[in-house]
Amino acid sequence: MENEKPVQLVLPEVDNPILIEGYPGVGLVGHIAANFLAKELGMDMIGYVESPFLPPMAMILEGKPNPPLRFYGKDNIIVAVADVYVPPTLVNEIAKELTRYLLNAGTARAISMGGIGIGFFKEKMEVWGVGATEELNKELQSNGVKILQYGSIMGMSGKLLWETAKAGIKSCVLLGETFGDRPDPRAAANVLEVVKKLTGLEFSTEPLLQEARAIEEQLRKMHEQMEQARQRAQKQYESIYL
Repeated sequence: MENEKPVQLVLPEVDNPILIEGYPGVGLVGHIAANFLAKELGMDMIGYVESPFLPPMAMILEGKPNPPLRFYGKDNIIVAVADVYVPPTLVNEIAKELTRYLLNAGTARAISMGGIGIGFFKEKMEVWGVGATEELNKELQSNGVKILQYGSIMGMSGKLLWETAKAGIKSCVLLGETFGDRPDPRAAANVLEVVKKLTGLEFSTEPLLQEARAIEEQLRKMHEQMEQARQRAQKQYESIYL
């Protein structure tokens, strides 16, 4: 047991893979985007992460047991999904193992998806990003991505970017602007629109936008109710002292 590896990737060989990672983070943007992509493209689960340091659990999906850290695949696309919080030490090991996998697979590419909290809403929520090289940054810019010049990227997205950059693998991180306090399908849709341009994949993000509009309508009604309650309370207060 002393020599047991902290992480094992149970994942078949894929030629020239494009790894698209979407672990939980700000606004659950990457998580929403990765799960949507796997479902929208009709992907099958092709692998998972095995580790004694993962929570002892099974995810029940459509009546079947599944591991919490999974890989979905179709053609040369691999989507990495996590349904649980992954401790930093484990993130480090998974990122290293994924980089080794990509190196052994030949020509490979990695795209990480996540959110960047801005704390307010604006009419056009943008996508920020950074590539492993200046050439990749130019490619991102040409596809409407604002390049992150300074700051930090936490979690799997940041660690995978660093490991793949060191290994010379074409990689980038895409971060959708989000308020940051709730799951944000609109930010996920914005990120996926860039993924479409980078990969040539064809799918519609309209279902995510419909979900976003429904959430935004619920929030609007809630804010209206709160404002009406505030106004009633203000009138009651004034009637007592006037």
